[in-house]
Amino acid sequence: MLYNTGTIAINGNTASGTGTNWTAPASQVRAGQTIIVMSSPVQIFQILSVDSSTSLTVTPAAAPALSGQKYGILVSDNISVDGLAQAMSQLIKEYDENIGAWETFATTSANQTITVTINGTSVTIPGIGKLAQKGSNGALAVTDGGTGAKNAADARTNLELGTAATKNTGEGDNTVLAPGSFGVGSKNLPVIGDIWDKSQGTRFCNVSPATSGGPGMYGSGIRLSDRNIGSGSSAAAQQSFAALILSGKVIQFMGMADGVDTGWMKIYHTGNTTRAADGTLKGASPIVQLFGNGTCQLNDESEGCAVTRLDIGEYLIEGCTGLNADAAWGGIDGGFDIPTDRNKQPLIWLDYKVNSDGSVLVKTYHRTHPSAPEFARNERAGLADGVPVDIPSDQFVSVRIEMPANSIWNQKQLAVKKALDDAHELEANKESGSL
Repeated sequence: MLYNTGTIAINGNTASGTGTNWTAPASQVRAGQTIIVMSSPVQIFQILSVDSSTSLTVTPAAAPALSGQKYGILVSDNISVDGLAQAMSQLIKEYDENIGAWETFATTSANQTITVTINGTSVTIPGIGKLAQKGSNGALAVTDGGTGAKNAADARTNLELGTAATKNTGEGDNTVLAPGSFGVGSKNLPVIGDIWDKSQGTRFCNVSPATSGGPGMYGSGIRLSDRNIGSGSSAAAQQSFAALILSGKVIQFMGMADGVDTGWMKIYHTGNTTRAADGTLKGASPIVQLFGNGTCQLNDESEGCAVTRLDIGEYLIEGCTGLNADAAWGGIDGGFDIPTDRNKQPLIWLDYKVNSDGSVLVKTYHRTHPSAPEFARNERAGLADGVPVDIPSDQFVSVRIEMPANSIWNQKQLAVKKALDDAHELEANKESGSL
């Protein structure tokens, strides 16, 4: 019988094996046996000692060295008494190893692993005390890595899982809310086609100009619903409120009660109004507030304008394209708001000129009220009525201007609209399956 597992390399008197297990009792490899190396020419060596599973000491010394050779060890030399005795000794050793491994396994009751030697190789296995045991119901206990049950309901109870374990995620009545459901936690809000659609329920959402019941422009907001969602034959079966935050810092809302729309109503706030020089609130739009020292206060829409004080009572506004003719400010010639006294009498006269490049030259003059009581005439020493004068230091003049199409504000609005268009197009492509 030959042992020829793996390959052999011999350098001098040392033989090294690759993929060998020369010390395993079942291999029957021992000192005194003959090695036949299938080199060219074939060479023969004798084993002097078995040093490890991959190392032998042989004679004679190999010259030159051999590497990666097929080989065979003559292990069936039992024709001699000595050979037979050594073979029996190795078989008994292998038997003892196997029996010892089984004994260690069977007698280790603690919850631990054991290391045994099988065919000359150390192996770590769980002792019998570490093996998981099934309970009286035939199920593996939770402490042993099981569920302690043989059906799903009992398993969930044993694992302390609640009712959510049997529900899917989504927006239905019997589902678990997931990030993005009803727009909550979503980076891209879903676009709804009809803000009065009863099946939508309460949600965060986007609307587009085509949204039924929407404001006719892009926006995001909150849709609130009351009564029995989805029931009833008409819109009167629900009561809804929609708040939409639209581009341009406009907030609008619409309510419905018993099927009657309230109509879109605009909410005025610090983002879309300005407090004029007389203390009243007016629609913001592009506003420049002029101060007597030539400084100015801009709002978002007038960003990019600049003011220069040219002389006493002369202020040049650049970066605009003339005045805005909003009727709320009095039309083309009424885009100004000047400071007043406690009796609401103007403190200055104002004149202006729109230059060919769109810049606006604002001129202010001292103004008196001769027919008023003495305390209300606004008379100042050395200043006659109508002489150039700077805007009072504690006051300002509001000027409503028109901005060019490429102004900072208009470019931002175009960017917002493009982003919304792209997001809506992406969502539509996803829904249609084209992505």
